Amino acid sequence: MSDSDDSDVPLSLLAKRKKAKLMSQESSAADEDESSSSEEEEAEFHDDDDEDFEEDASSEEEEEDGDFVEEESSDDDVPLSKLKSPKKQKPKKAKAKAKAKTPPAKKKTTAKKKIDTKAKKKKKKATPKKAAKRSSSTASSSKKPSASAPNLPCFALYGNVDKGLLIQRLLCRWWYATSWPNPADLPTSPPKGYDSLDGFPGVYVCSRGSSIGKLVDKRDKSTAPNFANYVRKSAEELQGLLLKAITEQRRQLVEAEGSGTDTEKELNNMEKWARKLNCSKVDKDAARALKAAGITL
Repeated sequence: MSDSDDSDVPLSLLAKRKKAKLMSQESSAADEDESSSSEEEEAEFHDDDDEDFEEDASSEEEEEDGDFVEEESSDDDVPLSKLKSPKKQKPKKAKAKAKAKTPPAKKKTTAKKKIDTKAKKKKKKATPKKAAKRSSSTASSSKKPSASAPNLPCFALYGNVDKGLLIQRLLCRWWYATSWPNPADLPTSPPKGYDSLDGFPGVYVCSRGSSIGKLVDKRDKSTAPNFANYVRKSAEELQGLLLKAITEQRRQLVEAEGSGTDTEKELNNMEKWARKLNCSKVDKDAARALKAAGITL
């Protein structure tokens, strides 16, 4: 019988065929033992024992086969071809559906990215306006005098109008344009108990008595070269004093160091600036700055 025929035979029939084969083999073995009568009695005895042992072993095998058949009686009547497990088919449709669903998700993410980029562009466009507002606010705050600064004319004019710069440059070289104090206004001799202070004509220091070290200043302070006095002068007068001081300073510089020095170039540039000043406009600008600061001279 072929393998294809055995696959359609139940297991119970196969077990019975196996049992019949075993019984036929045992009967043939017994016939062969009986024919050997010429052997000695002791050999017959041993042969009989062997046969009994084989019969016991065969009976035990039959019992085990019977138990195996009883335990799997439910599967004995089923053909072998039907016991084969069916092949699993791969879910192709599910994968196709999953692939079809993925592209819309990408479209959503791209839309979100577009929205984010638009929002970022709007923020970037808004920042220059804020920066412009801040710069304008800082510029306006720099023009206004700070609350902590003293309410003095020098703070209102220095660095804001040309008159402040004119006074500042004159104070750096006033001794080239004028002499102060005036020797005619000074006493002919120092006070009693005082000595003249070298380098400061009109100033005396006490050298005797209980006030040793005390200073006495006899100079005319109304004509002193300071900001309080120069701010009351007109721009035209200040311009003349500055040009006089520049001319004298440059003359002495050339005599001491020669021409072509850096200081001489600076003096030449300063002279050009002073000559270009519109004195009437300088006075008006100074008056506006003092009025804005609430200062009256």
